[in-house]
Amino acid sequence: MGTQASSQGAAGVIPVRRERSAEAAPVQRPDPIALIAELSQALALSLDLGATLRLAIGRIVDALDVEAVSVFMIDPEAEVLRCLAAHGPVDIVGMSLPVDQGIVGRTFQTRQCQMVDDTAEDPDFTGAIDAVTGFRTRSMISTPLLTAQGAIGVLQAVNKRGWQRFDLEDRDLLRALASPLALAAANAFMARSLMEQTRIRRELELARRMQRSLLPKRRRGDFPILALHRPAREISGDFYEYFDLPDGRIAFAMGDVAGKGLDAAFLMVRCASLLRWTGKEGLPPSAWLARVNRELCESMQGGSFVCAVAGLFDPETQEVHWSNAGLPSLIRIDADRQVQQFRAEGPPLGILADMDFPEQRCHLRHASLYLFSDGVTDARDADGNMLGVDGAVTMIRNQQGIQRPQSRLRRIASELRRLQLSDDTTLMLIEGS
Repeated sequence: MGTQASSQGAAGVIPVRRERSAEAAPVQRPDPIALIAELSQALALSLDLGATLRLAIGRIVDALDVEAVSVFMIDPEAEVLRCLAAHGPVDIVGMSLPVDQGIVGRTFQTRQCQMVDDTAEDPDFTGAIDAVTGFRTRSMISTPLLTAQGAIGVLQAVNKRGWQRFDLEDRDLLRALASPLALAAANAFMARSLMEQTRIRRELELARRMQRSLLPKRRRGDFPILALHRPAREISGDFYEYFDLPDGRIAFAMGDVAGKGLDAAFLMVRCASLLRWTGKEGLPPSAWLARVNRELCESMQGGSFVCAVAGLFDPETQEVHWSNAGLPSLIRIDADRQVQQFRAEGPPLGILADMDFPEQRCHLRHASLYLFSDGVTDARDADGNMLGVDGAVTMIRNQQGIQRPQSRLRRIASELRRLQLSDDTTLMLIEGS
């Protein structure tokens, strides 16, 4: 059992002949139309592709009067053709052949039926499976399993009984039977793919709900901290947090996990939880981030990191101080629309355990402080130009005349929606009085 890639005629017949055995008794062929109808119906009604294939190739063995029939399907990741079903004296299910070698590989690559009277005469025959099983492949006929997307496998019949040779009727019957097999296999793969997609959607929805449950609920009234969050996909690597401390101060945090997808989402959940529970102790921002950083360095895999800000706001004194570990600059805008930028002075979390996170501070009497993730600065206009920190400052400054913080934040969000947002976008506003 092998594969090929040499030239052939329109009928796909290699001119290697063997005389029919005088002792061979003629075998009555089944009605091909009835056989095709029977197998097509069985394949259409069954939900178990493996069991149906075994039934089908058993009928093909009898119809062609051969010693063995097998079905090889493509494994695109491994780039091999793997035996999915087999009927014969040896069990080769699970065995694989390189996609570009042997007669089976030739059938797959050329998408043409191959008929070989004597494998010893075929230069592409490798005998790889024979070497493992002890079976002797003398002759074979193989045909590709074709779909609209291309070849997905090969149907192969081996060794005509009685040392007979394959003829054109054998070839045409095998080709005809390959069509319903290919359709059934393609439908099975599609159903499996849909089931996998449904499972992934359920998991993503669960992860999304979990993430949303970690975000703080919006406070009504004159609570000084507001935030908005727009994930780029079903799940996000951004998060924010704020909560009251016993002494009256308000702790706040924002983070942006490097990457996207489930890995970033799971890291986001871990980091958000660490920031929340460590922040409950009322530690200074520098110590707060340092502790979270050490915890993350013990468990994170290489290449992952988290940009974050953690800080404390005192509503009584209107003083706010924070530490910035790699997020974009914090922006302070006063009542006269004067802008002050505070650049990050600490590295992202999760890279090195023993790092310092310097604190920065300012007063918010008649002023506002804005924090945002790089989803804001990475936003692009219709011409593909990136917004950047300066563009974000201009956009926010233009809305500073709106008195109500909630309305101002909604207006900024509306401006962001006019841009092309390719990353998770999080924006926090701390409003002084």
